[in-house]
Amino acid sequence: MVNEIKKAFDEAERIGVVGSPSSTGGFTVDILGTAVSKRLVGNLIIFNYTQEGKDHYALGQITEITMQNVWTQDPTMRGLIRQKGRVDPITERQDIHTAKMTISSVFAKTEKGIEQSILGTVPSTGTPIKLLNEEIMNALLRNYKEELFYLGRAYGSNVKMPMWFKHFGSGSLGAGEAYHIGVFGKTGSGKSVLAKMMMLGYARHKEMSIFVLDPQGDFTKDFKQNPQIIKQYKVLGKEVKIYHISNLILDDPNLFVKILAKSKFWEGLVRSYEYRVRAGEILLEYIEKKKREKKKKTYEGTLFPSDSSKTDYSREMSIFKYHKRDFFNAIVWDILNDKTYQNRVYSKQYAQDFKNVIESSDPNDFYQRWSPVAKLFTWEGRDSAITINKLIREEVFTPEEHKRPFVVIDLSKEAIPEGLLWNDDIQALTIKRILDKLTQVAEEYYKGNKLLNCLVVIDEAHRFAPKGKLEDESLNEVKNRLTDAVRTTRKYGLGWMFISQTLSSLDKEIINQIRIYVFGFGLAWGVERQALREIIGGAEEAIRLYQMFRDPQSSLGKREYPFMTIGPISPLSFSGTPLFFTALEYPNEFLNINFGVENGG
Repeated sequence: MVNEIKKAFDEAERIGVVGSPSSTGGFTVDILGTAVSKRLVGNLIIFNYTQEGKDHYALGQITEITMQNVWTQDPTMRGLIRQKGRVDPITERQDIHTAKMTISSVFAKTEKGIEQSILGTVPSTGTPIKLLNEEIMNALLRNYKEELFYLGRAYGSNVKMPMWFKHFGSGSLGAGEAYHIGVFGKTGSGKSVLAKMMMLGYARHKEMSIFVLDPQGDFTKDFKQNPQIIKQYKVLGKEVKIYHISNLILDDPNLFVKILAKSKFWEGLVRSYEYRVRAGEILLEYIEKKKREKKKKTYEGTLFPSDSSKTDYSREMSIFKYHKRDFFNAIVWDILNDKTYQNRVYSKQYAQDFKNVIESSDPNDFYQRWSPVAKLFTWEGRDSAITINKLIREEVFTPEEHKRPFVVIDLSKEAIPEGLLWNDDIQALTIKRILDKLTQVAEEYYKGNKLLNCLVVIDEAHRFAPKGKLEDESLNEVKNRLTDAVRTTRKYGLGWMFISQTLSSLDKEIINQIRIYVFGFGLAWGVERQALREIIGGAEEAIRLYQMFRDPQSSLGKREYPFMTIGPISPLSFSGTPLFFTALEYPNEFLNINFGVENGG
């Protein structure tokens, strides 16, 4: 293998030499005259040097090229050029092209083979620098071949950029800990598609589950449009399970109270959201009281029709039965007319107003307000229904460690069947319930010395965890839960992937906890650029290269989607320096390169 690397390096194309000044923090590359017309920005390059008596290979990426001609800077020569234009042999022949190169990884030849190393010295000027090709790449990374995955090609070249996506457990293919991931970019930057490609990278690990919260239905649509993606998940041993609002059963009484408070049910009765929540909590308290009373007696058919004379009223009066009309008439409407209930909700004056409204109202009208909320919590008329509790405990975190599934919850409005109440507020409250249950189960696993090994993907993350305090209480609860989760769940083996259109308006705590960053087009100016600079530090050349990204939507012909990434996502970036790549065409080229699937089929 060592000879293979040397042979591949010797045959590679030389484009320059190490120039001066150079340091371990960044190199100056003097570009050869034969290479000045090449497209070099973004290319991966490599040089060979000796460190502590051993052969080393240092890899990096060209981030910037400058040209200087000291002769043309003379005022007299400037005037001559202004009159005549090109002046031989001063112009062009005396031009000096230099490139900026940042070292991203170093490999050393040792007795054991090829191992990772560090750049501990600066090689002499004149050291040849060559273009990194796939022959060199394959030779260097031969020991890691099974781990490699490809999302794209090095920016400005055809060389595939190797990535790796390790599961969160232990072992040779595990990272040993959970990572939080951020995928950022404006609409049309390709960030969602790249996230889908990354998820397939993680899906190769049978011991890892993937759970997607899909508020816009984007991932669900992708499966419908690209059935070959589902097929590939199945080939990898991952069962794809997609749930819509139509078969997701809400199951928490507190959630019922808050959704009822956000609905029209209390209009004309209770004004503020806080009082509506209080009224709902007292209502459920009274329902529980009636449930206990019913348990002491045996009823036959009048209240709830039943073939049995010994009806299980704890079941008949559970939250899953709230939608029934006879339940509403006999229980809910009865409580609303109860004077003691009215006095607990309001003081005497307002309690009288409450009573007047109820006495003058049609129960049918109130049932029409009640029913769309209650039906979110019922099993009836809903195929393949599952509660949130069961979904998290038995589907996402299935006990079968080597059959972990890929689960998507479509929370978009398009998936809402007739008769159910759904809006952005209810979506946020439902997500909060899901996050609560995820965290609860994660803690239980941790206390039982088990690792979850799960990646949770949240699309449109900027909506649910924006910077600053939110006026909307339901969204604020989601944000608080998310920020708390990213701080505490890594040790449980629970990692998060946040997909967001913006960097600057996402909560600071979440950004600080992210380990792998991927930036698509659209974050190069204004407050977004400032937020970007805070993440990558003083790598100004990297920022300038990022600013050169072309808007994919303005491309003529084939669209290209460029990205910059930071973090432990590639064997070519031990040091955490930014890497630049252009995404593979999705799904055909992507499936072909990674799985050998021809024409995406």
